[in-house]
Amino acid sequence: MIFRVRHTTHFSYEKPAYESHNEARMTPRPSPGQRCLESQIEVSPPGAILEFRDAFGNTAHAISVHEPHDELTIVAECVVERSEPRALKALRVPFSEFLADDDARSRDRFEFLNPTRHVPFSDRLRRFFWSMRPAANERVDEFVNRVGRLVRDQFEYEPGATHVHSSVDDILAAGGGVCQDFAHLMIGVLRLAGIPTRYVSGYLAPETGTELVEERESHAWVEVLLPGAGWVGFDPTHRARTTNRHVRIAVGRDYADATPLRGVYRSSGGTRRMGIDVSVEVLRSDDEEAASGSGQSQQ
Repeated sequence: MIFRVRHTTHFSYEKPAYESHNEARMTPRPSPGQRCLESQIEVSPPGAILEFRDAFGNTAHAISVHEPHDELTIVAECVVERSEPRALKALRVPFSEFLADDDARSRDRFEFLNPTRHVPFSDRLRRFFWSMRPAANERVDEFVNRVGRLVRDQFEYEPGATHVHSSVDDILAAGGGVCQDFAHLMIGVLRLAGIPTRYVSGYLAPETGTELVEERESHAWVEVLLPGAGWVGFDPTHRARTTNRHVRIAVGRDYADATPLRGVYRSSGGTRRMGIDVSVEVLRSDDEEAASGSGQSQQ
């Protein structure tokens, strides 16, 4: 499938802002089953834009606008091609066998096994983990699927119950949250079980046509390092593995590493307002590709 994604962020300031510096992660990440065909970022008023790769291999852009401005608009647009994820061929490894390699994983995957600001190993999280801990004979892949379903079954999708800076303790206390919270909670449980797990930010495309999906901003899910399968995507918000409708943008330890846009600015005071709008358009579906035949295109 081929999608066009347009992500618009608009800031308005009560008093002019200046020396505005932002860091954007809105360009699709090259990966198996995903290819970025076009990508551009536009800024109004005009500013300096520098592209770079961050510590996790994500494409990021440093955006600077020095002149005083009452409004700032950043528009990221891309065209991305997605194919269906490969069939899962994880090894049927029980936890009793999996945990024998704990030392090696702790050394090689340190950043995806330890607590972070959004995913602290708090007493509250440990109690939640204990309620669903894996049995010695339970397969690792089965446990991952069980956790993904239980996280969503036990917590409501409830915008406003948490905020962008929330940790797993906030969703556990509130009993609800959004995709970011479900991802953090699944990450916390799997890391406590010794399974390397990373946060993924991106977009969830519609099946056909143009629409705004449930989250009017970006979407979030997780990727788990399964024995014999490598990194496998799982979307706890939808209780299932990721599909060709999941457009990957950035990965990291938690939301802080994959934030779509963050920055600072200077001003003489006053308030700031921010508006976000995301649209995802299907340019070519799998059905259309099948109908046109394979291997016949000319470029």
